[in-house]
Amino acid sequence: MNNQVLQKVLIIGAGHNDIGREGQHDAAVTQIGATIRRLGIAVVLVDNNAYSVAAENRFADKVYIEPLTVASLSRIIEIEQPDGLIPSLGGIQGVNLIQSLISNNVLKNNNVRLLQWDQNTVDMIVNPALMSNRLKAMHEPVISSQVVASEAEAMAVVRNVGFPVIVKSVAPRIEASRQLCEDEDDLQRALTMGFKVSGTKQCIVEQSIVGYKELEFVAVRDHKDTALLISGMENFDPVGIHSADSIVFAPTQTITDQEYQQFRVTTLKIMRNLHLSGSCHVQFALDPTTQNYYVIKVTPYFDRTMALAARATEYPLAQVVANLIAGMSLAEVKLLGNYRKQTALIEPVLDHIVCRIPAWPFNVLNKVSHQLDTVTESTGSVIGIGRSTEEALLKGLRSTDESRYHVIANQPQDYSEGELIQRLIHPQAGRMLVLLEALNRGYQIDELAELTKIDAFYFYKLSHILEIEQALRDRPFDVHALGRAKYFGFTDEDAADAWQTDTKQVRQFALENEIQPTFKEVESTAGEFVEQTNTYYSTYELDNESQQQTGRRAVVIGTGANRIGTNHGNDYMVSQLLFYLKKADYQPILINANPNSVAMTPQLATKRYVEPKQYSDILNVLDIEKPEIILTTYHDYRLGQLLKSLDYQVIQINNSLPREQVKTNDSPAVEVISDGTTVQIFGISEIIAGNNLRANVRGSIEVFPIQDKAENQAIVALSKEIEQRVLALGLPGLYTVRLTIADEQLKLATIEPMSIAMMALISKASGSSVTRLLLHVKLGEPLSKVMYDYPDSSKLKTIFVQANTFPYNQLQMYDENEITGEPGHATGSVIAHGETLKAALAALNAGNEDTDF
Repeated sequence: MNNQVLQKVLIIGAGHNDIGREGQHDAAVTQIGATIRRLGIAVVLVDNNAYSVAAENRFADKVYIEPLTVASLSRIIEIEQPDGLIPSLGGIQGVNLIQSLISNNVLKNNNVRLLQWDQNTVDMIVNPALMSNRLKAMHEPVISSQVVASEAEAMAVVRNVGFPVIVKSVAPRIEASRQLCEDEDDLQRALTMGFKVSGTKQCIVEQSIVGYKELEFVAVRDHKDTALLISGMENFDPVGIHSADSIVFAPTQTITDQEYQQFRVTTLKIMRNLHLSGSCHVQFALDPTTQNYYVIKVTPYFDRTMALAARATEYPLAQVVANLIAGMSLAEVKLLGNYRKQTALIEPVLDHIVCRIPAWPFNVLNKVSHQLDTVTESTGSVIGIGRSTEEALLKGLRSTDESRYHVIANQPQDYSEGELIQRLIHPQAGRMLVLLEALNRGYQIDELAELTKIDAFYFYKLSHILEIEQALRDRPFDVHALGRAKYFGFTDEDAADAWQTDTKQVRQFALENEIQPTFKEVESTAGEFVEQTNTYYSTYELDNESQQQTGRRAVVIGTGANRIGTNHGNDYMVSQLLFYLKKADYQPILINANPNSVAMTPQLATKRYVEPKQYSDILNVLDIEKPEIILTTYHDYRLGQLLKSLDYQVIQINNSLPREQVKTNDSPAVEVISDGTTVQIFGISEIIAGNNLRANVRGSIEVFPIQDKAENQAIVALSKEIEQRVLALGLPGLYTVRLTIADEQLKLATIEPMSIAMMALISKASGSSVTRLLLHVKLGEPLSKVMYDYPDSSKLKTIFVQANTFPYNQLQMYDENEITGEPGHATGSVIAHGETLKAALAALNAGNEDTDF
């Protein structure tokens, strides 16, 4: 393979996170960018996600923080003259941009080769009707559908196929959802939204197959037509609930081997027919009564299901795809040395079960329908890994990090029979407790399977969980009952609740009776080869495969399920902590259960435990690793305090300072760092009202640095007071000192921990990782050794701005009392820069005119 053929590639990032998009795009860019660079090919990345990890830490040779627009990309292509463009890393927005670059002859005029796909594939992704026609030509069954440009045309389709129907946008500008329509009112609402987000002002109306079994398959193929299946997955919920909002199992649980092989063959056939190189995700709908199936979606760009396939199998999917992009064949790809077989030519076989559970924003946004349907509402997901379906499910449920430790409390739900039946037929988020309640009330499994369209297999598993729990309650401090419960996924907290005692007593009883967890490696050969993926999960069997990591060990507790607010920012910070702990000669060990997390990128942590963030689960890991330090972040203060009480050295990043609510719009703030004895000013920031950008903007915009001579002079005069106030806190860290105007003078108002958004903003503006600085002062190092690469803030001439993005439009929220633009409602963040504030705000708006700031 001659790398001279491909010397420089362009990657278009996915932009800000949103509902339906977590960190999976950024995680793929970090891995693919790093691998391609190792092959001697230069990487140019364009992204405007403030929390992009790939945009820092040299995962690309050159990073442009620019608007994701055709005009912006055209300028960058003319400057950089890349040889190739990678189309599979920017989500559907990236595909839309690439289609425009092709139609405007930007790629042709600059001799840029589209890698992995051809132009027809781009057109088919943007327009599902073209994909449907192509699949028909392949003699693959597809759902009857038609493109419409008006309500009248849509009604003509309905008269032909009847309700219910599914409506989806053509060339959507966002990760648009399919919407189920039961009547004309539903259809009108769906078309209004669909036309609004469609790049062509068209929608597709298709017959409904609600109630079918949904299956998902991920495969890879090279340019020599060698293809492999990576994973088959099965949705717990039937078609009609968006796959992002459904529980998903890997491997498949209820289909026959003949059906599995049929879907494998079809997936590879589709990749070959479309001439796809790299990875692809194909979704199927299976009629459980006739065994007939439909192909419902083909996705050749990185998405949440590819991330799940990689985490479930530990097949190094992104690394392999990077090599295929560079022109290698699967036979030529040599995996890293920890893969003993070292060949990419292996179809994963699992000796464990993975269960993905979605997380919703309803704990924060109250006035949102909790109904589960074809419109995505989940903000993220977690996985549980176990040796049985029960164990994987229970570990996944408690990984969602809800308020109580245990999930199956067997507490009666206060529903009338009518309400219960309605909730079974019309499922809502958190439906598991409803299903368990129905079983507790004596509903028959066949009856529940018919009402819910969930395979009876899963109800047998839920019945088994209830049976185990009842045995635990009936037999306090019984060795067999506890051992059986632990084997199938119950925790110390569950046993303590059942036995009306405390967790410490249960843990001691288990220890005395040798009921202890063992850790198994997540790897792709089911033990056939001795791989070293350094990714582990706990279970209760005999052989332990995880040994204490050598060197200075630092355990970092990750973010868990991505939620609205700071969670993707938190994942950005955790990723940076892992990167710089390694630089500081620590062996970073991550505990996290989010399959889409950037922090799960293999090169960031030395070792990964896919475990819930619950107290007993964390202690099980700590018993093996015995780390020198433990780091917790913004959502885990209580957990950190519990671990401190056990004499672990815990570094809590959020400082736990009280946050006072003050009016800060259009008032400056001083950003500072302290090592506990010295204080240094980063620079001055400002929060301005979002409607300075455009009308009806709900959030606010952070600006850094501001360069007002009068304010600078006033802050210099306040510097001594700022230093005294910060040092009085007695904690090393990063702080925002809020200022207010009183008697026409700037005065100190409050001090609070610097937000992750501001940390990301300053990092991008200064070119120096603020997370690195925070880590080192938390490790006890003086500022004199920490601030060596931070530039003189007075010399930072470019102005950077950052705005949160919100899910209000996507969740169809219109209540003015609910759509307030609070940071706690944010799903993502956009960043831009300019020589003036006006120019920076214009860049922030470019390409985001339809974004809900």
